[in-house]
Parts: sequence; C-alpha cells; structure tokens
Amino acid sequence: MSTKAGLTTAIFVLMTGAQVRAQIAEPVQVDGGVISGTTSRSPDVRAFKGVPFAAPPVGALRWRPPQPIAPWNDVLKADHFAAQCVQLDDRPGAREPQSEDCLHLNIWTGAKSGSERRPVMVWIYGGGYRAGSTARPAYDGTALARRGVVFVSIAYRVGALGFLAHPWLSAESPRHVSGNYGLLDQIAALDWIKRNIASFGGDPDRVTIFGQSAGSISTSFMAASPLAKGKFTRLIGETGAAFGMLTPVPLAEAEKQGEAFAKRLGASSLADLRGIDAARIAREAGPASGTFQPINDGWVVPGTLAQIYRQGRQNDVAMLIGSNGDEAGSDPRQTLTGYVSGLRSRYGADADALLRLHPAGNDVEARAASRRLSTISLGDYTMSRWALAQAASGKAPIYSYRFTHSPPIPPAQYPGGPDAPPPGAWHGSEIVYALGNLWAHDWPWTAEDRKLSDILQSYWVNFATSGNPNGPGLPVWPGFRAAPDRVMELGGHVGPIARPDEATMAILARHLDAPAEASDPAKGE
Repeated sequence: MSTKAGLTTAIFVLMTGAQVRAQIAEPVQVDGGVISGTTSRSPDVRAFKGVPFAAPPVGALRWRPPQPIAPWNDVLKADHFAAQCVQLDDRPGAREPQSEDCLHLNIWTGAKSGSERRPVMVWIYGGGYRAGSTARPAYDGTALARRGVVFVSIAYRVGALGFLAHPWLSAESPRHVSGNYGLLDQIAALDWIKRNIASFGGDPDRVTIFGQSAGSISTSFMAASPLAKGKFTRLIGETGAAFGMLTPVPLAEAEKQGEAFAKRLGASSLADLRGIDAARIAREAGPASGTFQPINDGWVVPGTLAQIYRQGRQNDVAMLIGSNGDEAGSDPRQTLTGYVSGLRSRYGADADALLRLHPAGNDVEARAASRRLSTISLGDYTMSRWALAQAASGKAPIYSYRFTHSPPIPPAQYPGGPDAPPPGAWHGSEIVYALGNLWAHDWPWTAEDRKLSDILQSYWVNFATSGNPNGPGLPVWPGFRAAPDRVMELGGHVGPIARPDEATMAILARHLDAPAEASDPAKGE
C-alpha cells in the first residue's frame, strides 16, 4: 500500500470513528426503561424506532384514554418499526403487520449530546382516520434530522378502534364522553416528547407538530384542544383542517352512529364489544374515510373549531399551512347532467354563479370542473378559512402556501390508472419534497425536483427553528397578516401569488360553514 493510500485510509477510519463516537450516548433513559437505537439512512443520524409511549390499548383498555407504559428491565432494542394500528389497509401490496399494541413513536436525531436543544418536528400521519403508519418510506426522518432538527413520528389509533363513540363508553367515562381516543393518543405522545426528548438532543420547549390530510386535520384539533395546551409551540398543516366540510359532528350524533355499529356487530354489551376481534371491527367499519373520526365531544374538542377560534380559545401558536393545486381526483362517473344538478342541489341560488366561474359544456369538461371545485372546497377553502380564523382572534404568525408542482409519476402509477388524466399536484404529493424523501419513489426525478425539495425542507426547518420560514438564499415568504390576498406558490415558480379562486371561496363560505355558524353558542343561539 502506498503512503498516500495508507494516509487516506487512516483519515477515513478516524472520521468514521468520530462519527460513531459523536452520537447520543446509548442506551438512553426514557419513560419505562432504557433503549438503544439503530443506524439510519445517513451515518450522522441515529434512529430509535418502535419506542412505546403508552400502554397497549388492549382488553379492558380498548376504547379508553392511553395509560402509562409498564416498565421493562433489559435494554429495549429500538431498531425496527412497531406494528401499525389495526386497520383496513387497502393499499396495493400492503403487508405491514398490525396490532392493537401500536402506541409507539420513532425518533431520528443527529445530536451529539442531550444538551444541544435542537428544534423538534413531530409528524402525524394521514389516512382519513381509517388507516396510517409511521413505517412508510415517505415519512423517514433522516433528511430533516440532518438539517438540525430532532424528527419524531407518532402512531395513533384509527377507525372504529380509535374513534368509536357509544353511550356505553360515555357512561363509564368520568367525563361522560367517548370517541376521540386517537386524538388522546396524539396528546399522550406529545406528553412523552415533552418529558423525554431532551435525552435525544431535542428542545421540549420548541416542538412543531405537522402532518398531511388527517395528520393536518389533527394539528387543527391540537390547536383547538385545551388538553394540548403548552405541549407544542408551532404547527404545519398540509391540506386539512376541521373547518367547512370537515367540521366535527357533536357527541350525540356520533353516539347514535356507534350504537348502529355495535348492533351490526351483534354486541349487546360493552364487554361483548371489547371481546370482538380487532381485525373484524376494522373490516366491519369499512374502507370509507370519515366513517369514524374526531368529534365535538365537549372535552378533547370543546366545540366546533369555528366557535373555538371565534371566542379566542385556541392554542395561539405560529402556523404554516396550505394545500395542493390538484387535491381532488377526477371522477370518471361524473357527467354534465350530474355536475349541474349536484351544484343546484347543494348551492341553490348560488349554483348559477358557480357555473359561470366553473363552466362545462360536456361530460369531459364537467369532470374537470367538478375536480376543480372539489380541490377548492377541500383544500384552498378549508386552509384559508383556518388562516382567517387565526388572524381574527390570534396573535401568532401565519404563513400560507399552495404547492403546484407535478411530480414525475409514470402514467402506469397514476392514482386513477394509466388512462386517467395526469394527477398534477395531487393530495399528498408534497410530502416527499418537504421531508426530503424523493428516494421513496423510483420515479425519474429531475434537478428541478431536487431543488424544490431542498427549498421546502429549508422552509419547514426554518419555521420549526424560529417560527419564520424565511432564510438566506430563499425567496421571501410574506406573512398572511401582511398579505392576506397572497399565498406562497411552491412549484416551478417559488414566490407569492394572488390567492386563487377568491370569488368561488366567497360563495362556499355561505354554505360550508353554515351549520357551525347557526349553532354557535357565542351568538346566543
């Protein structure tokens, strides 16, 4: 071996050894015992997977708030993801193990010691409250951890096991409520993080919660819940908030649904319900999103979010929220006749105005117009409604965005099939960009994709660090209060643009929030 080669090898060994010695000292003491971690996708980030934050919600603990974990004696090897919560996982090729013993979290950290106090980012998965898992490659925390945060992903109960309300359950509750067990899981995870994250180099007083779809809706519930007060300092919501069409139903209505479900299962008592196989409960609940979801129970969620924000009772934290340019898929069954009649049935006298704003002369045009309206009502309107509510009664900063980039997904993988229209910037397509996980899909990524991912990661980490996404070398992102008619476009163009479809959203405001407005106790009604 030459002298030069030997010197190079020696330097490499020294550097590699330094990287290993620079990690958090293991095992790490956490609630319940000590844990050891594992390697991540990068040698300078350590991962701790499948860490329990609450007792298994099984047997008598099914449909109860999460309880403290039982201590263990040996070192817990946190080197693999825990089973996902029991669910009807209908994704093609889904093979993840499932269990009711699923209240675990995962941590990625590049900190060298517990004294670093890095900002913490807590990822809450989506899935329509019927499915979801922390183990999906798109949710890997390595990239953001390399940028200086401690990344945590948390699991929570879903479907009927996470959100069943029933008079039997309410009767045994000291609060006389039932339902929001999945939200209580999220709050318990935040409590665990508050107590333990400093051991991983995280700052318990600088916690940003973020998520997409149901994960984003969850951040809106955390912002509205007095039980989550003081447990996080910022939030990022990626398409989803409990406003408009997503306004939570009251406990009494959810209990009636629960009674019908128990009857369908053939249960004549709470003991019968708790004795039914969890997989059967998930199957009977069905695949439809929205069947079992968070409710207005008066305790975890003490009102509709419109009411809570109007009264200034929200957790007033900095928000970075937005949605995508093509949230809704194209419905191949939509016809011109169905489009027009649907608008007239739902919007009454405002239907003509919507038809002028979103005209259609044939079935193909009707499908495109219907898709656009659905994107506005589920994405743009919901998130702008949330921003306006916070701006009216809160003081913390607000930043809003619109993701418009179309990822290079091959036609064979289009959500609607290869013959469907290109999906564009579809629901959730921003995730791999913001989390730095383009590798999670074997697609023909370009330099433009990688640049956009770098920009989104920078904005997200800057916001988690200081409450402001702006930083050196980035296009300036104006705050919502200073420019409520502008939104930050994140796509081929990165910069503020006029907020689109304001005329449509003004019409939607007269309809989508009407039920919540009519029952607002703040109005004395």
